[in-house]
Amino acid sequence: MSVSTATSTSSSSGTVNSLGIGSGILTSSVVDQLVQASQLPLQAVYQSQIAALNTKISDFGTLQGLLSTFQGAVSTLASTANAGAKVVTSANSSLATATASSFAQNGSYSLEVDHLASSQQLVTGAYSSASSVLGTGTLTFTTGTTTYTGGGTAGYSFTPSASSVTHSISITSSNDTLSGIRDAINNANLGVTASIIYNGSGYQLSIATNATGASNSVQIGVTNSSGSTDTSTTDLGALAFNSNAVNMSQATAAGDASLKVNGIPITSSQNTVAGAINGVVINLLQASVGNPFNLTVSPDVSGITKNVQALVDTYNAYQSQYSTYTAYNSTTKTGGPLMGNASLQSAMTQLTNMLGEVVTGMSGASIHSLADIGISTDSQTGQLTFNSSTLQNVLQSNPQDVVSLFASSGTSTDSLVSYVAGTSATQAGTYAVNVSQLATQGGLTTASGSLASTGTVTVGSSGNTLTVTVDGNGSGVITIPPGSYTPTQFAQTLQAQIDADSQLQAAGASLSVSYNSSNGNLQLSSNSYGSLSNVSVNSLGSGITGSGLAIASGTAGLDVAGTINGVAATGVGQTLTGAKGDPSEGLAVEVLGGSTGARGSVTYVVGVAQQLSSALGNMMGNNGAFSSQVSSYNSQVSQINQENTDLTNRMSTLRATITAEFQAYDSMIAKMNSTSSYLTQFFNAQTNSSSSSSSSSTGHG
Repeated sequence: MSVSTATSTSSSSGTVNSLGIGSGILTSSVVDQLVQASQLPLQAVYQSQIAALNTKISDFGTLQGLLSTFQGAVSTLASTANAGAKVVTSANSSLATATASSFAQNGSYSLEVDHLASSQQLVTGAYSSASSVLGTGTLTFTTGTTTYTGGGTAGYSFTPSASSVTHSISITSSNDTLSGIRDAINNANLGVTASIIYNGSGYQLSIATNATGASNSVQIGVTNSSGSTDTSTTDLGALAFNSNAVNMSQATAAGDASLKVNGIPITSSQNTVAGAINGVVINLLQASVGNPFNLTVSPDVSGITKNVQALVDTYNAYQSQYSTYTAYNSTTKTGGPLMGNASLQSAMTQLTNMLGEVVTGMSGASIHSLADIGISTDSQTGQLTFNSSTLQNVLQSNPQDVVSLFASSGTSTDSLVSYVAGTSATQAGTYAVNVSQLATQGGLTTASGSLASTGTVTVGSSGNTLTVTVDGNGSGVITIPPGSYTPTQFAQTLQAQIDADSQLQAAGASLSVSYNSSNGNLQLSSNSYGSLSNVSVNSLGSGITGSGLAIASGTAGLDVAGTINGVAATGVGQTLTGAKGDPSEGLAVEVLGGSTGARGSVTYVVGVAQQLSSALGNMMGNNGAFSSQVSSYNSQVSQINQENTDLTNRMSTLRATITAEFQAYDSMIAKMNSTSSYLTQFFNAQTNSSSSSSSSSTGHG
């Protein structure tokens, strides 16, 4: 009866808590097998797809790295400075060396160094210590040209430079020692350096100008605490070096460098001489009068060849890996992971076309394509080969053509219309230039006759300031030293004081002051051109009289106007820029003067390296073919991962469904087993009961 009770209990519950209890067949492992049979094949496909995509992403990354290296080599040659690099060979490098820019003319130049530029060095007498007290007063420093032949003030003369400004340093009891004066001078940043030299028995103060050149010497004035000129050698006056007292010794005079280039005498305030030979900077090292030697300017054959070889090598590295990833193996009948990729094929086609095409605009040049400098393509492998001897021969005969072959360049048929630049939008070609208006400088001119040549400009000790605006940039307070000036002297002084203004210097604004003796007036002209060019006087002190100056606004300049390629160009200052949407878009030329009307033409050439640089920039950019393709692959990986997540969710639902069905079937089987067990017991009981009754009946009879 216990079984029946259990069965009855089981039957009344109607559920089976664990699969297989009722049947012994519908177990959890069977559910797992059924789910996995649906899930695992799809997951294997997903994993295979993701593995293939990750391989492609990795391979694209490798190609991008190689292409980036190629891009670096291309960018080097897209620069005019690199494609046209020059070297200068000195026949006597102990006397002078030199460097050259890409526009320097090849050739040999005779150079003779007669004298090096020097800075002025003044020294005091000896003192017992660096703490020796000299005295109080004021030191003034003025820059100019000193002539000193010795013999005291009789041998001394000084001419202030046009840009000279007098600076003052106050010496008080807090800094009146030798070391205190040294520090006060250095802290003032006057363009001189003070130092104390111990000569073995005493201490001397040395004052040296920082700049070399005859016009960069210094005059030192000294006034005592009462404001009188100090010429004494026993106090602060010991630092005097002027027409009233020459108390310091001139150890070294300021002097210009003197040299001869092709026999032509040249002077320079510095030992670094630029401009004597166009595009060449000469570094003078030692004088040797009567010993000329040659400086030879020539293409940097070694450097340019190295850069071209780098372009070839980096392209070949990319092309080789590209071929590996996109090739088909006929033996294994399998393709590379990126075989058939349209983005890669398009990019490679674009690169090979650029490497093999004739450069537009070079029809009249000695070379037209990379093949003309020794670069060719192997038809079997697709690799570039480079014959450096061919390039080196071209560099010797036509170096400018090599520049045009690689970099962007422009040439003009008018000497006063110069090519400035082009942009990525500028198309190669020849464009006519027509000027309808020349650029002018803005400025301010005082009234005619306001400054007579025989007149005097008087500047008092007060009210001697003014402020100006140049090209929209305001100056600080400009102070004119008190005194009486001729018109020319006043113009020079005003020029110097405006030039020294730190606010205008910081803004990069400048003007030119001149005295027009014919009209008897001052002219203040901005050094820039165009509609933003102007000069105005904003304030003027009452202590400045007879100058003709007044608070006034000047007249703005005019921008250049005209057409490029027959289309109205944009004029800013002296620069005309091609119109947007026209093939000349972004082409900038500078009109330096001349007349209005037709001004010849400008030819713009986009070299191979420049073309490649632009194309590679687009390919490698955020929206380029490479980034777009990798983004597409990453999107596909994300989509497959989402499909795998969806599959997992579906399999969870399937598992729940099968489990529920198995539980129902298991419950039914359990009931049937319970009934079967009950019936078996019942019939067994009946059989046993019948047998017992039969035995009793037989025994009783």
